[in-house]
Amino acid sequence: MGPLDRRRPRVFLAVVLAVVSLVGTVGATHGQPSARPLDLAAVGLLLVSPLALVLLVPRPAVAVVVSVGAAGVFLVAGYAWGPVLAGPVGVLVGVLLTGPAERARRVAWGGAVLLAGAVVAAAALRPDSPPRATLLGGTAWTVVVLLVAGAVRDRAARIAAAREADRVARAERERTAVADERLRIAREVHDVLAHSLSAITVQAGVGLHLLDRDPDQARSALAAIRTTSAEALDEVRAVLGVVRGDGGDGAPLAPTWDLAALPRLAQQAEAGGVAVVLDVDDAASDLPDRLAGVVYRVVQESLTNVRRHALDATRAEVRVRARPGPEGAVTVTVTDDGAGASSSGAEPGYGLRGMRERVESVSGTLVAGPVPDAAGSGRGFRVRAVFPWPGTTPAPGTTGRPEEAPHRAEEAP
Repeated sequence: MGPLDRRRPRVFLAVVLAVVSLVGTVGATHGQPSARPLDLAAVGLLLVSPLALVLLVPRPAVAVVVSVGAAGVFLVAGYAWGPVLAGPVGVLVGVLLTGPAERARRVAWGGAVLLAGAVVAAAALRPDSPPRATLLGGTAWTVVVLLVAGAVRDRAARIAAAREADRVARAERERTAVADERLRIAREVHDVLAHSLSAITVQAGVGLHLLDRDPDQARSALAAIRTTSAEALDEVRAVLGVVRGDGGDGAPLAPTWDLAALPRLAQQAEAGGVAVVLDVDDAASDLPDRLAGVVYRVVQESLTNVRRHALDATRAEVRVRARPGPEGAVTVTVTDDGAGASSSGAEPGYGLRGMRERVESVSGTLVAGPVPDAAGSGRGFRVRAVFPWPGTTPAPGTTGRPEEAPHRAEEAP
């Protein structure tokens, strides 16, 4: 749409045109003794263009024809030359600044040609016509005015397009932020609940199995359930505290856990009957909270998958290798001896997807799949995450989603 599509600017321009036309024509009449004196008919013809600008711009072709026709009648009737032409030119400008741009240009420049024809016809019919140079000068000024109006229209269109693009970009950023926030919340809740609920499920199964034969062992399983559920509740509260922003503007975007909590994860896995070998480099203790949290989550989700999907696994190895320095890296490997991939086409669940997103968020890569086995036993599953040491620049090709081997089928809890 154009700058004059609103009625108020058009009314203002129409008032200016009416004043210029009336006052200017009064002066021109005194300066042209041969011109016909002003009367009510002349005043009415002078007011046609302002009225057309206000009322008929939604029908631009009609406005141009009526305005040019009134000016032509005014000149042919013998009234003064000059200011009467301001009305049609103002209408052409108004048409050029309203409605669809392409249509406005066609109608405005067509109206300019029509106005030039009316002036030439009036000059041919009147003995007191202005010199040819004066007519050519008036035509040139009309062209200049229309070119300026077109430039104004183009600039307004560019500004409107830029504002619309900014609005669309802002809306897209808001949608992306909302989607990222939903993903972050889903990932945090999944990591907390999947790990804790799987441990509770295993302990509940042990308790039910031993309830009659070994009440003391069943009681120990119930105590483990109580401990695990309490820890899960604390972690859920920590997640909700971050989501609600209880820590203020400087709060982290996700709860953080240091690597000192890894033995607790190993103990929970061992309570389910899986022996865990934990090997963590001392240098890993220097990792910042965010990267330590990534290590924690990768280990947590990997051990959760061992309990939930490798039901015949008896052993799991957790190794965290840290190599500080400009070319350094952190490598997290979790390997179990359970059954291999059940289906090469199985779709990854929320756990593997969440691990991958966390690792890729720190410019790392994650590969999950069966352990290469020359003996062909088809046993063993490995999760391996690698990301750069803090402050280093990842090498080209180390970010993004890598190709991975067939993975063990995983279902969302």
